[in-house]
Amino acid sequence: MKNLLFLPAVALSLVLVPAGVTGIGSRRAAEAETTAAIGDVGPAAADRTADGEEAIAVFMPQTDRAETLSMRDYVIGCVAAEMPAAYEPEALKAQAAASATLARYMRAHNTDNAALKGGVIAADPGSYQGYLDNGALRERWGDSFDAYYKKIADAVDEALPYVITCAGEPIEAAFHAVSSGRTENAEVIWGKAEPYLVSVESEGDRLSPGYASGETVAPEAFCEKLGLSPGDTPPEDWLGDAEYTPAGTLTEISVCGKTFTGLGLRRAFSLRSPAVRLRFDGEDFVFSVTGYGHGVGMSQYGADYYARQGMTWREILAHYYPGTELTLYA
Repeated sequence: MKNLLFLPAVALSLVLVPAGVTGIGSRRAAEAETTAAIGDVGPAAADRTADGEEAIAVFMPQTDRAETLSMRDYVIGCVAAEMPAAYEPEALKAQAAASATLARYMRAHNTDNAALKGGVIAADPGSYQGYLDNGALRERWGDSFDAYYKKIADAVDEALPYVITCAGEPIEAAFHAVSSGRTENAEVIWGKAEPYLVSVESEGDRLSPGYASGETVAPEAFCEKLGLSPGDTPPEDWLGDAEYTPAGTLTEISVCGKTFTGLGLRRAFSLRSPAVRLRFDGEDFVFSVTGYGHGVGMSQYGADYYARQGMTWREILAHYYPGTELTLYA
């Protein structure tokens, strides 16, 4: 995508119930909530509806056109698409703040993307973030629609007046489903550093049912996917040294003399994350993967985990986006 730092989150559809954690008190002291008020942060007149509500133009892949939505309705649809409604209210508020901040960032920086046909963001979790309208939500939630909608709308109403900022500007609020136990630095994944997208602990993610996954691939298919020509070299000799970040992302591995990254292997084999360990078991190549998504920014499962331990949405955001502030968005 043109001029974009990252590809946002993969939505997590599991309802996950974490266990306890210790050390929350010291983390709260280190990450005191802050709210700033900056007069010139807010939507321009062109970004409001006729009734004065904040609005955003969203490209809908299903209809191949852009629609203008109120920001409130859009963020409700984003949170509902991106995070299970059974998650804790404080986690839903953190997601609402991240989704709204991402939308506001894109509205300011992504106005010339012809592929969006007049939109500034797409209802696409693979490239921006997910969005579901009320019809889709009724189909998903059935008889629970009214209760779930109210729960998410209440979370959005508390978070929407704020935007996550760094140096007075809305941030690219990256998020993902589950980390490897530690989030990743932005430059490892997208080649560009941001002071607020740095690696932090997310220890509760190791308890997620979606934390570990794997794939087994026969040598012939392995070669085909990676374009390898090993000749007479036996499969047990194809793998060379590997290097990893502290967060577990595979940054380099030699395979038949070629160099691959975790990102490349993830794309080639449709793996859940670039935190990949690769071995040959004597018959097949085995991928062991931790986390779900790119691993940068806020972990959605981690946010719910911390909320269950008593952290507020402000504290969750301060943890996953260090050095940022919550700024009133008027």
